[in-house]
Amino acid sequence: MAEGCVIGRGIQVKGNLTGGEDLTVEGSVEGHVTLKNHITVLESGEMQADISTHSLEAHGRVSGQIDAQDLVSLSAQAHVVADIRAPRVVIEDGARFKGRIEMDVELPPDL
Repeated sequence: MAEGCVIGRGIQVKGNLTGGEDLTVEGSVEGHVTLKNHITVLESGEMQADISTHSLEAHGRVSGQIDAQDLVSLSAQAHVVADIRAPRVVIEDGARFKGRIEMDVELPPDL
């Protein structure tokens, strides 16, 4: 059986959510989320949260502060209003994004 948690379409979670498994959001999450692994917000999903995670993949609605250790990916269906801090950020054509992106990337000395 695959490791991870699914918050279904009819489920609403409010408060602090912490853990070390992958999370798939089909319903609604509001609060503070700190996960060591990957978060996927499906098209039906909504997160209004300050998020700290390894990586996040958004297909639905996300608002708040996003801090990722590796990657934040916004699909063409995503609606995101957030400040993003991550070393890698992918925004597909069609995604709706409002906010700031901060990437700590060292540039070569000749640039």
